[in-house]
Amino acid sequence: MVLHRLVAAFGFVVVVLLSAAPATAAPARAVDVGGQVAVPARYTAADLVGASLHDVVVRAAPIVPPGKNAILRALVRVEGRHGGSATFALAELDPAFGNHLATFVPSRSGMRLAVPGDRVPGRGVADVTAIHVSVPAVGPDQVSPGSIRVVSGHRSVLVSASRLAWLPARTVRVTFQSGAGPQTHTETGPPLAAVLLAAGVLPRADLPVVAVGEDGYGAAVTLAEDYVGGRPLLMSTVEDGAALTRPRLIPAGDVKGGRYVSGVVTLAVG
Repeated sequence: MVLHRLVAAFGFVVVVLLSAAPATAAPARAVDVGGQVAVPARYTAADLVGASLHDVVVRAAPIVPPGKNAILRALVRVEGRHGGSATFALAELDPAFGNHLATFVPSRSGMRLAVPGDRVPGRGVADVTAIHVSVPAVGPDQVSPGSIRVVSGHRSVLVSASRLAWLPARTVRVTFQSGAGPQTHTETGPPLAAVLLAAGVLPRADLPVVAVGEDGYGAAVTLAEDYVGGRPLLMSTVEDGAALTRPRLIPAGDVKGGRYVSGVVTLAVG
């Protein structure tokens, strides 16, 4: 009988102690910024409320290769806890270039990336966990005038000038700021997606592409800018009615001309 009373008393004490112990708080969900950056960082949801993706990446200081405007090559991949992801060219988000906003907004499960300027949904990422930055350093290829070398992994395909001329063309009128002042041009040529398809590359919406000119100048775009953002991406072969010796990348909608890559000889994919 005494033993039963001791056991009961001991159990009561354990229950009291457990109920008095403070509950362990669930760990705060964090967003890690890494990849090809000089200042990796970790943010809480509270840190990111209302922040733009562009500003967060710039604070991480992307490491870029030598060359004029090399930051225009930077790519940003945003990953979510449940497998969702979206890839952006950093310059698309830059107010000085693409001026297309992507921002962090709170949700029940953490942080959500919203892209309010997109014409259709597709690049929002729920429960963001990581931001990964890469800056491709691909150089120009030696190709005949008017041709483009499309490089995807270990695969390389030459799209000839005659093949480009055969592809369906589109015409857009673009206006942007340059070092020489405001520029307005009428550009005609095949959509970037059509050029990739001609090289045997499936033009997925999340596909990043770096266009490199014969002088080594390069800039990144993603096909989502066209498919989801509603801004045409062309490889112009005719400008203001005159044939171009080499194609020109046209990211219609950019406010500055940094990503209008002239003399394109290489398209590095992925």
